[in-house]
Amino acid sequence: MIGFLIINYNDAKTTIHLLENIKDYSCIDQIVVVDNHSTDDSFDVLKAYESEKVVLLRREDGRQFGAGINFGLRYLEKQGITHTFISNSDIEISCEEELKKIIKHKNEGTILAPRIQEHTGVNQGWKVPSNTQLVLSAVPFFYRFFVNSNRYDKSYYQENFLPVEVVSFCFFFVQIAKIREVGYLDENLFLYFEENTMSCKLHKKDIYLCLDSSVFHNHSVTINKNLNRKKKYQTLSSSRRYFAKHYNGAGFFSLFCLWLLEKVTLCGFCIVGLFQK
Repeated sequence: MIGFLIINYNDAKTTIHLLENIKDYSCIDQIVVVDNHSTDDSFDVLKAYESEKVVLLRREDGRQFGAGINFGLRYLEKQGITHTFISNSDIEISCEEELKKIIKHKNEGTILAPRIQEHTGVNQGWKVPSNTQLVLSAVPFFYRFFVNSNRYDKSYYQENFLPVEVVSFCFFFVQIAKIREVGYLDENLFLYFEENTMSCKLHKKDIYLCLDSSVFHNHSVTINKNLNRKKKYQTLSSSRRYFAKHYNGAGFFSLFCLWLLEKVTLCGFCIVGLFQK
């Protein structure tokens, strides 16, 4: 049986748009919306969309993205769902066929993902960064170099079904039992680096792109509604340091560099803020 898991936080309007998009898809047996402890009226608004096929759950103990996914995965597995799509609310799917192209590979990998169309280009997976790359990514001037250095060469994308180290968690498809076997998503992270940590848990294997399928990600719509630029940077930096320490074997020097660069950049935010007042 196939599920579809949506994580909502203070964004009922966008979640409803996705629900309307997929609720009649015959390839989906159950849709679960996890309201990740919204502080607005999202839960009450979404209650109106519950049905035999659509279930609304609410978490009361925080809003970590990974924890919300784990909560939904545990529920779905108890309902007999073996595989599920996991989606941000700001995903748009053109037709049911895009999902069917992924489902046909459901037993060929732990995690499968389509080509993700975004405003800035196309997301087709990436490689787990080294600690040197992580340090460079913390320097605003080098960030674009970091992103490009982690991408696969264009020549790699010659087939429709390809192994990669990491895929975007804005939209992906999983075998629930295999995610359970590696301890689900790390709940110490929020918004950033969940994909890289899961890749490390899976030893950078069993993750695939289905390039004949694609969805559109209205990137950062939900994040931008709930976090300002400084808070996003703080969240990214703390997640980066956590990943480097607990999954990438970073030593003292790398961790110190990450901490120092974070403090310098935050000072920059403060200085800019003073001039903007």
